[in-house]
Amino acid sequence: MIPVFRQAAVSRLEPVAENTFVLSYIDKECGAELEPGQFCMISPEPGLSDIFLPRPFSYYRLTEPDTVEIFFRIVGKATHWMATLNPGDRIRVFGPLGRGFTTRPDTTRAILVGGGIGLPPLVFLAGKLAELHKNLEIDLLYGETTGARVIDLSGVLPERVRCRMATEDGLIGHKGLVTELFSEIFDGLDSSPAVYTCGPKAMMAALAGMLNPAKVGLFEASLEENMACGIGICQGCAIPLKGEKVRYECCCTQGPVFNGFEIQWQ
Repeated sequence: MIPVFRQAAVSRLEPVAENTFVLSYIDKECGAELEPGQFCMISPEPGLSDIFLPRPFSYYRLTEPDTVEIFFRIVGKATHWMATLNPGDRIRVFGPLGRGFTTRPDTTRAILVGGGIGLPPLVFLAGKLAELHKNLEIDLLYGETTGARVIDLSGVLPERVRCRMATEDGLIGHKGLVTELFSEIFDGLDSSPAVYTCGPKAMMAALAGMLNPAKVGLFEASLEENMACGIGICQGCAIPLKGEKVRYECCCTQGPVFNGFEIQWQ
């Protein structure tokens, strides 16, 4: 399969925290197809930059039928380029790609645990869960290293989603790790929640260590890996999964969302 990129017009670039932006672009071809947890590959127009490989980004929100939002933090050359974009600029987009989150109709409680740039697919998922399950209790637990990087989610999340924050420097919300917030909620439950997570591997591994299949109805993790193609050709995003022998699957095609109990975290 050869990636087929299409042009998309930037409609807005908004700084939302320290070195962190929300990019909106018009994509009339894929809006209705998007599922929380899926991702797209983004690159400049050919010949306009020395950035040759596209970069993967999870979908953050679909604000209108044809307006897509992604969330990014400046960490390298490609994200520095993205931070210079202006309304009307053209980018190349390939997606939607990958396997998104799943839901279970019998679930009565969902706990979403996100850290840093792992937040976007969980915001998308929280909105989808609120839309599909009118009686579902939804908690979004969001952690950052510092309060300067916290995204203001007021007006972004549905009102019924309970959002709690943790920062390691204590400037906003709970001082400490987001997994500590999870423990506070989880230890007091008498039912089996669905647990969804995305963020730093150490955070997700710690969360996995707190869970077992008998106490949760569903545990899914969206993994963040370096990708060069997004369609399984380069094999650069292989994920180790448990079994009689450790097996590997591509994050881009078999994920990025996996059963959290099947991932070989260590």
